[in-house]
Amino acid sequence: MSNSYRPKYHASVPSGWANDPNGTIFYNGKAHLFFQHYPYKAEWGTMHWGHFVTDDFVHWDVLPIALRPDQEYEVICGCCSGSAIEKDGKLYLMYTAAQPELQRQCLAVSEDGGVTFVKNENNPILTADMLSDEVSELDFRDPRLFEKDGWYYFIAGARVMLPKNPGETVPRPTRRKKPLAFSSIRLSPSAVSAYATTEDEDGKPLRSPSAGDVSGADTEREGFGNLILCKSRDLLHWEYVGYLLHRQKEFDEEYYKLQGVYECPDHIDFGDIEVLLTSPQNLPTMGNKYQNLHSGVYIAGELDFDTGRFDVDKFGELDSGFDFYAAQSLRMPDGRVIMIAWKEMWDRNFPTREEGWAGTYTFPRELSMDGYDLIEKPVRELDAFCRNRVFCKSLSVSDSEASVRGVRGNVARIRLTLELGTASKAGVKLFCGEEHETVVSYDKGAGIVTIDRSKSGIPFSGRENEVNIRRCDVGSLDALELELLLDINSLEVFIDGGRHVMTSNVYPDPEDVDVCFFAEGGDAAFKGIEKWDIVV
Repeated sequence: MSNSYRPKYHASVPSGWANDPNGTIFYNGKAHLFFQHYPYKAEWGTMHWGHFVTDDFVHWDVLPIALRPDQEYEVICGCCSGSAIEKDGKLYLMYTAAQPELQRQCLAVSEDGGVTFVKNENNPILTADMLSDEVSELDFRDPRLFEKDGWYYFIAGARVMLPKNPGETVPRPTRRKKPLAFSSIRLSPSAVSAYATTEDEDGKPLRSPSAGDVSGADTEREGFGNLILCKSRDLLHWEYVGYLLHRQKEFDEEYYKLQGVYECPDHIDFGDIEVLLTSPQNLPTMGNKYQNLHSGVYIAGELDFDTGRFDVDKFGELDSGFDFYAAQSLRMPDGRVIMIAWKEMWDRNFPTREEGWAGTYTFPRELSMDGYDLIEKPVRELDAFCRNRVFCKSLSVSDSEASVRGVRGNVARIRLTLELGTASKAGVKLFCGEEHETVVSYDKGAGIVTIDRSKSGIPFSGRENEVNIRRCDVGSLDALELELLLDINSLEVFIDGGRHVMTSNVYPDPEDVDVCFFAEGGDAAFKGIEKWDIVV
């Protein structure tokens, strides 16, 4: 079967399954994107690390698989998420070796420029029982490495036993059941494909710790989701510093009593402010925020490296659309911070499985701060691939629909400014055909931008109450700036100069390439419409 839904300028797994980005780093003259990968089937299985490199964020070269689950301590769940760091010219990967109810941190190193990796002979190098008693052994994963003032640090997702009263100590919880016991085996690379399985030892289907309902843990015994900080001089020997999120009355209690784990954390130093990126499982919906099964958030504030405490100034949503998880960043030689995320969501259908693959990534975004607001914009490298510009100075629409000659396509970039006059709602319909359309609309009175993909093509399913509508609070603006990136099965909407972003996968027919502009209940003006084809 042809890859009819393969995007043109977004990273996507060549075959099999892909989820979390890992090890994002600029190293040896290239931007590296490692990722959670199951190469044998288009579904989650025993995790490997796939590997892309790029020098333009549009062309993604596939390198050999970086990590395979070929050690006893990686049996069942495999080489799970982690990060990369350069030390003495070598590239190190730190990752979680996961088994049910047993998550341990491991290290691997490359001495050939980041192509092949050798695992440390003392793996696993760190387990939860080597840390504080306040860290539950149930969940301890996804270490994010960084260096500061002569120390190596990592932030990891964990469950933390919070004291009920000030000064109270909490005994470490006992496991709910005995860890799985395995014989001491070492699997050769040639044996991995034969060994790899998507079932546990009882024959039950394996599922990612990120998928499904993770809210049933006994928080009295196993703790709430939090983030922890550890430090080291050599990447091998680690000491616990503390947990990051402490109750602050100005923020909702749900952030501090998470019924899951803050997965895939990241730390960005913007100089006068620090930002954490992380993906909290089962964060409850708050108005129009956090409408997906699991979410992506940024936390702006300041980290105390002596105590581990993060003084929070803002919790914000990274992306208000449908398909965004596990965001990771890298810093470029020119100082830019670039972010990329998994452009899917857990417990949804994956139509590309019919083509033998499942897993795409957001187009990389440049990050900056405006006060405590995170600004996201497509990386400037995209400009070099924009061709066939079409420009319309102004288009007025009154309670109807209209099109602009030459503004169409499904691999394209569109910019415009929307001014609502008397209309109650106005916007753009994309990926349009005889039966399908994906609608981006703005209701100025409500101050909400909405994506409606209920008629976008192949229907969606998922565990959320609503899988076809997402709303983003942007405020009542006289002029709303929109930038739209279209790529076969992908729509990314950058709103108000990147102050808000909404991402959606869609599965229209190949001929659904029309674009139209509409207004309801009155008139609206579309100013400065620009459209480019993205030619790769």
